[in-house]
Order: sequence, then C-alpha cells, then structure tokens
Amino acid sequence: MEALVVNQSKNLTHAKKIQKHLDAVIRGLSKTKVRNQKLLKSKGITLVFLDSAQMKKINKQFRGKNKPTDVLSFAPVEPGSLGELLFCLDVLKKQAKEQGHSLENEFLYMLIHGVLHLLGYDHELSAKEEKLMFRIQDELFETLTA
Repeated sequence: MEALVVNQSKNLTHAKKIQKHLDAVIRGLSKTKVRNQKLLKSKGITLVFLDSAQMKKINKQFRGKNKPTDVLSFAPVEPGSLGELLFCLDVLKKQAKEQGHSLENEFLYMLIHGVLHLLGYDHELSAKEEKLMFRIQDELFETLTA
C-alpha cells in the first residue's frame, strides 16, 4: 500500500520511515483476524501531519472537541484508498514523553490505531469494542517493536 504523505507541520523529521512503518502495520494486520481485512489490499492511504492549531480546528469541526488530538481517521473519498489519517506531531511528542518511548514508536502506535479505525474499529462505541481494539493494537505494537 502506497502512503501519500502530506506534511503541513514543521516538525516532521522521520518521513523516510513512514512507508516502512505502514508496510509493517499492513503486513501485521493481514496476519491477524481483523474485520474488513479486504481493505488492507487498498492501493493507498493518505497520511497528513499537522500542527496543534490545525488539528484543534479539525477536531472541533468533526468531533466537537476543542483541543488537538493525536490522530483522526477519515473514510476514503477515492476508490482504492483505505482512507486518510491526520496526525498532530505536537501531541505525539507529548505522548511519547509521557509513555517513555520515542516519537517514532508513538507514531507507530498511533498509526496502528488509525488504521484500525479505518477498518471499522471504534473504541468509543462500547467497553467490549474498546477492549478488542486495544488488544489488537497492543499486540501488533509489541510484535513490531520486539
């Protein structure tokens, strides 16, 4: 799957590793029984990197939350696309520090999270759905960072 990277943030420094991480996530999820697995054969995905002000505006517009968030997912508008993920590097940096790991690992974790949303998982629907989504996310993250 091809990653179209749109950088609207001044802080993107790991651009070369983005495709590598996406390939690993898609490969890992393909080996797992996830819903809508056929979507993993999509031709592309758009990954957008934003600053806090941009993400805050979009999060308010689409989710009614007046703060920046780590990742937002949007269904595809073009045939053959998995969809679009928007990342806020400022939030990812803060979370990486809080979690005690690198920005690269935080991006990987949230990339898995975003792709799961695009596959139809939603941790805000129920406690059962949250448990399932985070189990898949955590297991794949552990596998990819071992």
